[in-house]
Amino acid sequence: MVQRPAQTFFKQIILGTLASTILQLFIPLTAISQANVTLGVIRDTEQLSEWNHIEQRLKASRILYQTLDLNTIKSVADLQGIRILFLPNLTVIKTEQAKILQEWAKQGGQVIASGPVGEQSTPLVRQLLRSILGSYWAFPLTVPGLPQAVKNRCRSRDPICPSLTTWGPTQQNPTPVAGGVLIPTTLESYTAGIWEASGSSPAVITTQKATYLGWRWGTPSSTDVDIAWLQAAVSRHGLAVTPTTPPASVPVPALNPTPSPQPPTPTIQAVASPRPVTPPVVPQVPPSPPRSITPPPPTVTATRTLPNTPPVPSSLLDPSEQTAPAGLVVQPGNEPIEELTAIAMRQELMDLLGRFENALIASNSGNVPINLQVASTQLMAGTGGSLAGSNFKESDAIITKARQVIKDFPELVAHQNWAEARRQWLEIRQQLWQHYPTEGERLGAEIRAVWLDRGTIVKAAGEAGLAQVFDRLASAGINTVYFETINAGYPIYPSRIAPQQNPLIRGWNPLESAVKLAHERGMELHAWMWTFAVGNDRHNEILGQPSSFLSPVIEAHPDWVNINNYGQLRNPRDRKVYLDPANREARAYLLRLINEIVTTYKVDGLQLDYIRYPFQDPSGSYTYGYGKAGREQFQQLTGVDPVNITPKNSQLWNQWTQFKANQVTSFVAEVSQFLKQQKPNVILSVAVFAHPEQERIMKIQQHWEVWAKQGYVDLIVPMTYAMDTNRLKRITQPLTQEQRLGSALISPAIKLLNLPEIVAIDQLQSLRDLSTGGYSIFAVETLGNNLQNYFRKTQNYSSENKPPIPYRQPFAAAHDRYLALKREWSFLLSHDQLWIRDAELQALSTQAEDLLQSLKQLEENPSSQTLGMTQQKLVTFQKQFQTSMRLQALEHPYQVSSWGNRLASIEMLLRYGERRMKD
Repeated sequence: MVQRPAQTFFKQIILGTLASTILQLFIPLTAISQANVTLGVIRDTEQLSEWNHIEQRLKASRILYQTLDLNTIKSVADLQGIRILFLPNLTVIKTEQAKILQEWAKQGGQVIASGPVGEQSTPLVRQLLRSILGSYWAFPLTVPGLPQAVKNRCRSRDPICPSLTTWGPTQQNPTPVAGGVLIPTTLESYTAGIWEASGSSPAVITTQKATYLGWRWGTPSSTDVDIAWLQAAVSRHGLAVTPTTPPASVPVPALNPTPSPQPPTPTIQAVASPRPVTPPVVPQVPPSPPRSITPPPPTVTATRTLPNTPPVPSSLLDPSEQTAPAGLVVQPGNEPIEELTAIAMRQELMDLLGRFENALIASNSGNVPINLQVASTQLMAGTGGSLAGSNFKESDAIITKARQVIKDFPELVAHQNWAEARRQWLEIRQQLWQHYPTEGERLGAEIRAVWLDRGTIVKAAGEAGLAQVFDRLASAGINTVYFETINAGYPIYPSRIAPQQNPLIRGWNPLESAVKLAHERGMELHAWMWTFAVGNDRHNEILGQPSSFLSPVIEAHPDWVNINNYGQLRNPRDRKVYLDPANREARAYLLRLINEIVTTYKVDGLQLDYIRYPFQDPSGSYTYGYGKAGREQFQQLTGVDPVNITPKNSQLWNQWTQFKANQVTSFVAEVSQFLKQQKPNVILSVAVFAHPEQERIMKIQQHWEVWAKQGYVDLIVPMTYAMDTNRLKRITQPLTQEQRLGSALISPAIKLLNLPEIVAIDQLQSLRDLSTGGYSIFAVETLGNNLQNYFRKTQNYSSENKPPIPYRQPFAAAHDRYLALKREWSFLLSHDQLWIRDAELQALSTQAEDLLQSLKQLEENPSSQTLGMTQQKLVTFQKQFQTSMRLQALEHPYQVSSWGNRLASIEMLLRYGERRMKD
């Protein structure tokens, strides 16, 4: 192509029929030849005066870009060809635009933002932006500050953090800027820059797909800081900074833009299995012959020669049985309270008060008639009205006091009265806990599940003893029991497939008894099985096995074992023995076991636990997967034996990691396909880890998002174990997003061991306030009397009034949940506690009734047409809800946010029901 001066490139286009002539300015061809234009800069036409400064700064930054007007973005197609979007100081973004950004980001797009993005937008938009950016603008700094790149702020042994936090400008700029404090919203958000001399508050936060600069970009005083950080950010996201004279911006054609290539897809994906997933053949095999449970040591040996292998790194921890520590620890004393800590403390009190009030409303609204026509005669003022009419006058006094503490807390911190701030914080938290509502039925269909562990089964010693356990669970309102059916390679029942029944069980069949006992009490029984973990030292000790004994399964089939890079057969951290997921014979054995369980016993569901590789160190110092089958298959695919590769060869190492992840995924797919063909009413759930997605793939090769999106599983049960509600919410909230769950339901877990019972109750309320399908409790053996009484008082439904179980009747559950929400709103209206104007109440009431009738019709006569209509009405109602509740959100932001989450959970139930209709 012949290059010509830019001045000659003016064309007149679109002649004749248009009312005016449109001129289109083409950029110099020399600029196009330098690189593909993949940075898009969003311009708000309402901020043209500010845009002049932004555009001058962009040109000075030597970054090839193109400008897109915010109002012209009508679909994802308008962002085609853009790899990275820069959102400079966009305070107002419409809901439709935010959803387009979210969809574009899901397709692989990356975002750089600056300033108080979305600050003047609707709550829904702000929520969407938080999920896209992984953080939000909390408040402005009181004085200008200097953003400083951080060093060595990564959490211990976190492999992702260094790559996300070491990319900042290498040279420090002396010019302070007017900025704000950013707050991370997910566990995958990392601080890459801090405000110097401002308590190390976050100034720049990154995720794998986003970078947020915490100041208004393009202001006259921030030139050097702007250029340095934007250049570093675009380089971090994979774009080059042009070293020559900066080109002009690239205007987007006003009409008929030329289609551009699709955005790139994410790096890590589920790849095809080495062998296609076909309906598994379940061979009819004869009973295994009796075997000694004290065999000679297995002949399994690692074929990798490691003559000078050092010991396993002592720093490597196995988190498989750990509980996340408290996210916020507050002790009495006069220690200084830093700015970020003060924000977290105040937010925690606000959230605790919100959970307290939600529990109070739920406990007292069960018998309230639904009526959204009763408007409040006056708007509330100040700190809001009282719930005196609810017979909770003592609780009302605590609420009033808590609001005062929340109001006074920032002033105490500002005056450095830290001792008094800590004292008031701890005191009101304790009072809220002491007066936490623990009575009154909690309405709304939900999964109420508990793991019934092997120890409790053994202790029961027979069906009569097990019946007492099920009686307790029935009186507690539990509707789902995960019954430990296969543990450490031993089935709890007499098997024709496995080497032998668990030796701790003698003379009875617990699985047969459990199915009968659960069904007699209106509960569902799901067979819970250890999948790839088939040996356990602790269990061996109980049985008196020698130290050389690995597993009854590995004894019979030594070639099935999963081996680590030290040639070890037993995991030295969790003291368990694992199957190689790549071994087709081992997988066929597991499928025969599953077939035996679901065809011999009338179980309602199957739960796969240990559906992963053992925990590993992504640096390569401690890894798994070197069993005979895994090595052979990978070598056939690549020509390379995996024992000979390390993370230094990143391409092969990533391929090796993805190969292992695919072994687990393809097995889940096989189980799913088998159940859909043979036992379509059996619910498939998976007990999984809540680690960030990419970290989880690298450490245990468990990519459950793929299982959910592909429709392989019905229920995700993440082990969201935490020692306080603050950490539980931080772990759980990101997992409930539609882009993770697809069409699956989610029932997060609470681990009771060493957890104060009042904290467990608070955590239950937190899960109910998120967009979940219910909760799962680990485990029966730690379910104390006080918590048992709480359950009995709050969810002990009569047999005639049992709510539907979400995974069994999703449309009925959606209807039931919606009715519970309307009862709560009716209760608040009847006590002048809903801050809403009459006109908006009328609009909300009309659409609420319309949605109710549609949900009822869907429950009674489900069809694709009715479902589509209901989903559309739910979307319409959600928009009206955000409008009508905006005043209520000023005084009760947590409350309104939790209602929005519960509407989102109804949306989740409809998605799941749609998938079940198609299966």
